[in-house]
Amino acid sequence: MSRKRSAATFEWHTSTDAEASLRGDGPPPTVRLRHTDIAINDYAGPSTMRSSYITAPASPTKAPATTPIYQEDYLLHQLGIGRQDVEVVYPTDDTQGQAGADDTQGQAGADDTQGQAGADDTQGQAGGQAAAEEAVDPHYRNHLQEQLLGPPKQAQKRIQINPLRTWLDDRDKFLLELLRRDGRGDGTRKCSCKEKLDSVIRCLDCYGSTMVCQSCIVKTHHINPFHRIEIWRDHHFQKTTLKKLGLTLQLGHPVGTHCINPKPATGDGFTVLDINGIHDVALAFCGCATALSDTTQLLRAGLYPATTHAPETAATINVLEYFHLLSFSSKTSAFEFHTTMSRLTDNTGVEEVPMQDRYEELLRMIREWKNLKMLKRAGRGHDPAGVAATKEGECALLCPACPQPGKNMQPDWQNAPESIQYLFALFLGNDANFRMVRKKVSSEEADPMLSAGWSYFCEMTKYRAHLAKYGDQKEVHSTCVKHHAVSDANTGRFANLATSGIGTIDCARHMMKRPNSLGDLQQGEKYANMDYMFFSSMAHPHDTVSHPPLPQNTVSRPPLDSPPSPSSSDIPMTPQPMTPPPMTPSTQVQRARPANPNAEDYTMVVVSYDIVCQWSIHLWERMLQFPPRLRMDREGKKFIFLIPKFHLPAHIAKCQTAYSFNFCRGVGRTDGEAPERGWSFIDPLASSTKEMGPASYRETINDHFGDWNHRRIIGLGRLLLRRLKVCVPGRDDHVVDYNAFTFSLPAASVIEWSAWVEKWEKAPNGPNPFVATTKKITQHDVRLALAEEDAASITSNEVSSVHDDITPGIFIAQGLEIESQQRRLKADKKALGTSPTSLQLTKIQERQNSQRRKIKTWMAVQMLYMPEVSPLRAAEARTTSTQSVQTESFDVALHLPSDLPSRIRVKPILYEYEFRLRRAQAYEALDDLRGHLRLRTHMYIFKDRNLRGQSACTRSNGLLARVERNVKATSAQYRAARTALLSLSARTGDCGWQDSLQELTDADIRAFTDDADGETQAERKKREKKNKGKPGLGEGHRRISWIWMIVGVAADGENQGLQEALRIEWCKARARAMCWSEEVLLLREEMRRVLAFLAWHAIWWDLQALRHTDLSPDVAEGVAAYAYKQARIRRAIRSSFDDLWTTSWKTIVHGEGVNNDILELPSSDFITTYPQLDPAAPDSTAPTSTAPSP
Repeated sequence: MSRKRSAATFEWHTSTDAEASLRGDGPPPTVRLRHTDIAINDYAGPSTMRSSYITAPASPTKAPATTPIYQEDYLLHQLGIGRQDVEVVYPTDDTQGQAGADDTQGQAGADDTQGQAGADDTQGQAGGQAAAEEAVDPHYRNHLQEQLLGPPKQAQKRIQINPLRTWLDDRDKFLLELLRRDGRGDGTRKCSCKEKLDSVIRCLDCYGSTMVCQSCIVKTHHINPFHRIEIWRDHHFQKTTLKKLGLTLQLGHPVGTHCINPKPATGDGFTVLDINGIHDVALAFCGCATALSDTTQLLRAGLYPATTHAPETAATINVLEYFHLLSFSSKTSAFEFHTTMSRLTDNTGVEEVPMQDRYEELLRMIREWKNLKMLKRAGRGHDPAGVAATKEGECALLCPACPQPGKNMQPDWQNAPESIQYLFALFLGNDANFRMVRKKVSSEEADPMLSAGWSYFCEMTKYRAHLAKYGDQKEVHSTCVKHHAVSDANTGRFANLATSGIGTIDCARHMMKRPNSLGDLQQGEKYANMDYMFFSSMAHPHDTVSHPPLPQNTVSRPPLDSPPSPSSSDIPMTPQPMTPPPMTPSTQVQRARPANPNAEDYTMVVVSYDIVCQWSIHLWERMLQFPPRLRMDREGKKFIFLIPKFHLPAHIAKCQTAYSFNFCRGVGRTDGEAPERGWSFIDPLASSTKEMGPASYRETINDHFGDWNHRRIIGLGRLLLRRLKVCVPGRDDHVVDYNAFTFSLPAASVIEWSAWVEKWEKAPNGPNPFVATTKKITQHDVRLALAEEDAASITSNEVSSVHDDITPGIFIAQGLEIESQQRRLKADKKALGTSPTSLQLTKIQERQNSQRRKIKTWMAVQMLYMPEVSPLRAAEARTTSTQSVQTESFDVALHLPSDLPSRIRVKPILYEYEFRLRRAQAYEALDDLRGHLRLRTHMYIFKDRNLRGQSACTRSNGLLARVERNVKATSAQYRAARTALLSLSARTGDCGWQDSLQELTDADIRAFTDDADGETQAERKKREKKNKGKPGLGEGHRRISWIWMIVGVAADGENQGLQEALRIEWCKARARAMCWSEEVLLLREEMRRVLAFLAWHAIWWDLQALRHTDLSPDVAEGVAAYAYKQARIRRAIRSSFDDLWTTSWKTIVHGEGVNNDILELPSSDFITTYPQLDPAAPDSTAPTSTAPSP
């Protein structure tokens, strides 16, 4: 069935030859010259694309020829550009505009589809862009990928002008113009003032740097007192200051007026830090009777004082704002910024007056500035109770897309049917970061906290009290693989650090930090730390921002189910009353609201944590140790604990199904890796924060996470749209695949499996349909079976044994065991290298001696069961006698039945026995290989995240080398077993085994992820360069290695194993189709919640404007103006999101999964509906309903 798919929007403005079109002589030829310029307004502003196209002449009247080459030459001639200055790009199949294709596949990051663990929100770019971005900063490239919604579908031949090549011709001219600026230029004339004095002074920061006299420079710089001035002296320009030229900055009065009682600043001068340097200025305070305090006079002049008493240093508001944003974007430290300003002021150190060091003052002002900006943006200046009334977590930015009761939830959402409650679920992600360490520097007393628990970090006094009481508890023994996060918590690895890292509880779907959900770690990832953060995050009250209650009977639900009006951007100032959707009696499922007022009243909470299989076991028992304010009432709540998708393969097989996002209902395409991705934003800050005091450390991280949340909020429009464009075709594809798979299976099997999987989804502790129940045979099982068969044969006198103690089955089994020992001994000797020690050689020799004795004994029995090998043994003996060097024991040929040439035949029972043992050996080798690959992946992840320094990395590399040897050894064992099976099956006639035991190539030996987890940095870069511009595939798309899809072989035949494989694959297909369908509904609900939250927040800011009534008129005006500005910003963001999403609704009402039949929803009342399509442009292919009837 054909399905219409949506492509990302991208505009080409093509210029064609109108005259050629009128003549009707075929399609008008077009040559397009595209120049793309990305203008970044600020660190988080939108990008704009400007493209220009020039049409080459196409008609004979305009050009003597119409060939493409001539058109290019003519175009370049018209532009005055030589062909050597042009770079012609010919797109290939690999460089076509894939991201804008029908499938919108260019999603390399897991964040776009919530099912991938790679980079965040990336899109494939067209070939021309991919080539041009080769040397572009990766952060800039990520910005382009996030902002551009897609290139054209088909990249065509285009002429690109190389600006660098054209600049080379003008390089001398540029250089001379720069040198001219060091002279007076046109400023050799007299000053234009009345005095007509010599023009000997210029300002470097004024436009044009016009030469004027001393009097004029002082008069014109009363409003620009921090400009850099130069004076012409001794045939060159020399630096001077406005202070030396006679300018005094008078505070407390309008600019340019004088004070009758000026009060000079303390000392000889006053130091001001500005963007263009550090300035020594002459400053005077107002000393009149009505004068304000010195600090107030400075603040009203736009200067932030370094101290509140007798200030001698200040920074301009501009420089504080500039550094604040710069630190977010580049993680620049205050020291680096101070050094830059110092060099702008004096880059040689030979100035007449040494520049004062103001680093300590800058640190203090920046810290105070960050605190004030946080309070200002949280509306704390609008509260009559003042800053002291700030509540815990009140200054944190909330996630608009997450459910926020009282702010963006649908009316009566708690009455929704249980099968729809996942739309209102809270998704949390737990994780720890061991790069954000802090040395034992300063103390809490010397470094006071300015915002105790007001944003993202927990309130440290309560946090420390809990750790002091329960922090020494030993972690329980792991029932899964050894998790370093748990085992290292009780070691002395972090003894020399005050903080070993930070833990967090994040929004798992949108990568935002939650209020009071961060805490520092002391000795690894202890349960006591992570428990406190989790319960602190869950206990955070709904009303994180103080405000009067909203009017009753109103909700902030945006009208997504109605067509946008021409004035849709003009959002009303008050919320629109909405009537709750009708509910049928069957859907009136009342849910008890939690009795504990400190707990969030969510009905479903999904918690993702890489060690959740251990952490969640006794979580509720540990909760009883917490104070009542952090305990949760679990009544009416459903908690789901899952492991992030990328971390899941490192766990044991049981955990890989019981805690899998892929098999869980109600989670969509969430992957749980949000905290892991978020660390890349904060990790560059570690070089600065590790040297900070405890309070500075926490406040700096709080500040950066506040900016992170802000950037995530303003990016939700494109983020959710990109996800939707990926998920809609993904849903349709997987629903079609599932329906086709189901149709091909017997109805009885489908009914049985459906009942099983639905029962397991309701009670996960029961039998798991995703797990193979067929018992895998092992070599020990086969040996037991062969021994029982030999015993039965001897009892019934069917066969006579040629040896009293060794039966044919034992003989073959011993041969395989000796072969495995030979392979291990050979690998161990090779691993010694070229310079082994005497002790190592001794041990190897002793093992060879023991092995020779075993081989000799086994060969004696072989001559009884396989006398046909006698000629081969004799030939080997003759060859050995002529050699001077003895054959190594591991090179001695055993001549098992599978090794014999086709001309030599042995008893059929020996072929059968070896075949059965070899098949079991192959399955065991695959099991061992999978285990080694899981361990290798886990070790690489742990090393990359936590290990630094030569000593730690050397030890880790040694362990990784051992694991790598085990991977190679088990791979060799499997290949040997399969080679033997190929030989034996030709004699026994066995078939069908090759469907499960496939050929093992080097490309198959990989972990669950697509990427090679053991590749070097050079190999990784080479692979990334090769795959650049190609669409990335995640968990829901990619093909995993076949070694992970083997379910085993039934001991009583192949049919049961085949049915098992079909059942598991059908369950997985069903889970994929459901996850993609759920994801679309989740995204639609998240879009609705974002618009509702922004509308609520705009109203909240409107209400703040008039709260503070006991202020002076000028202050009250500023307080109200800021509130109205914030309200306008929320409405503008909401309007931009609404416009962005409304234009895309039409593209998602097509496809097989649009009716959500697979989800079997009992009602559509609480599902966000699509807006009505524009009646002026009806779409006959659109369905009339988007959800099934109740």
